[in-house]
Amino acid sequence: MKKTLVITVMCMLFIGAMAQKENKGMWVGGGIGFNGGDNDGWNLSPQWGMLFNENMGLGANLILSDDDWLIEPYFRYYLGVTEQFKFFGDGTLAFGGADNYSQFRIQIRPGLQYWFTPKWSFVASTNLFSFDTINYSDNRDDISTSFFGLDATNLTMSVYFHF
Repeated sequence: MKKTLVITVMCMLFIGAMAQKENKGMWVGGGIGFNGGDNDGWNLSPQWGMLFNENMGLGANLILSDDDWLIEPYFRYYLGVTEQFKFFGDGTLAFGGADNYSQFRIQIRPGLQYWFTPKWSFVASTNLFSFDTINYSDNRDDISTSFFGLDATNLTMSVYFHF
């Protein structure tokens, strides 16, 4: 798990360094998420991202909850309604886990973003489509579970600072 974390961080730094030549803007922020259904709970997520042009960007979340963590790099595509209000779609890959399990997730996540000043914006998103695989291991057995389908049980709200 540590190797995966180090490789992901190095890839994100490399992508960030390569994209600096044509960077149209970056953001940092943080979010809070609320889960429903069988996995009731909350999460906190520091976030970072950059735009490559008006409509496309890359970002990453570090999702910390009460019992696990996930690293979630994503690709974002914006559809502008006005200069201050845009819809977006994220394509995400996430991996992480806890002491006795590991998790891998692929998601499509729609959302909206509102810039209330040129430097600050509010973001809300929810999961639409998800594929999750969780591998549990204890002293005796290894158990694997998967989920594939619609999953709109998570609402995430974030505030971004743009620079």
